[in-house]
Amino acid sequence: MARTILTDDQYNAVWTAAAGVLRPAGLGSETIADAVAATLAAAGLLTPPPAPEPDMCTAMFADPDGGWWQCGDDPDHDGDDHDSGEWGWSDKDPDATPRRTD
Repeated sequence: MARTILTDDQYNAVWTAAAGVLRPAGLGSETIADAVAATLAAAGLLTPPPAPEPDMCTAMFADPDGGWWQCGDDPDHDGDDHDSGEWGWSDKDPDATPRRTD
């Protein structure tokens, strides 16, 4: 079953709430972001995918912990199968975003 991708506004609201609780405990932004992503993923939600790195295929995949992975192949590679080096996936995977054509 596909997990729901939050809008930027929804994610920012969640991150702000989490930071309000976790920053006083001395946690940094990256740790808070990782905790938010894993917690959301466990509840069937995903953070918005990051902006793609240039000169690579723009297809993305969300791992079980809610981390996003970008396809490391050439932007114009053939087919709907993608590989980040850590994860391989197809455009048909429910937690994937296909290559952008814009």
